[in-house]
Amino acid sequence: MKTIRKPIEAIVLFGPEGNPVPIKFRYLDDAEELITIKVDRIIKKDIDKFAGNRMIKFTCQTCIGNQVKPFELRFEIDTSKWYLYKI
Repeated sequence: MKTIRKPIEAIVLFGPEGNPVPIKFRYLDDAEELITIKVDRIIKKDIDKFAGNRMIKFTCQTCIGNQVKPFELRFEIDTSKWYLYKI
């Protein structure tokens, strides 16, 4: 997976305990094209620190063109911002 760390817009469900669960997201690629990706499966969820900021790290996968693609989303807890970290 390639590290890109791009801010994203995300559609998220929050569970009864207030935990976020990403459903789908979109971001601008290098060609300034808006890409939308559905989260098919969350493989792993960890709490992490990045540059002193608490983050929830989601290791996910989706199916694009009959291929399974892994990716990593991060949710910055203090600012409530989402990032596509690896794809």
